[in-house]
Amino acid sequence: MGGAQAVSSIGSAYTQSQAIQAQGEYQKAQFEINAKFANLQAKQAIKVGDKTAAEVQADAERMVGRQRAVLAAQGIDINVGSAVDIQEDTRMQAEVAAMTVKNNAWREAWGYKVEAAGFGNQAKMSEMAASNNARATLLTGLTTATSYGYSAMSGYSQSKKKGG
Repeated sequence: MGGAQAVSSIGSAYTQSQAIQAQGEYQKAQFEINAKFANLQAKQAIKVGDKTAAEVQADAERMVGRQRAVLAAQGIDINVGSAVDIQEDTRMQAEVAAMTVKNNAWREAWGYKVEAAGFGNQAKMSEMAASNNARATLLTGLTTATSYGYSAMSGYSQSKKKGG
């Protein structure tokens, strides 16, 4: 009977260890998918920021064009003095706004990259934990099987001594 229990214990431990490994691989894959998605979000944030910054710049140039038209319609020389200062101020404000948009996009992207790194670390930890737990399960099964084996041998030895 002890031999059958030993074999059963080894089989059960092996089956459990395989299930633990499979679960670890699944979790690892999920974390890796999440990391890829976070990296895509980071790229998208930069793309949107660049596009928005370009739109800010284009709006500013249209505003400068309108300013020049209004000033010229009033008979003001648009290439000297205050007229130039107004145009340069508009361009400067647009540059600051565009840089702010890009800076915010980079911050957002940085957050996604940190998130992606965290998912990558979780994937590695999940894989390591599953591997360690699977080994521990096998060792526990082998220890239990060995115990059953010793019990069986001890019982067999006892029965031999008694004349059985």
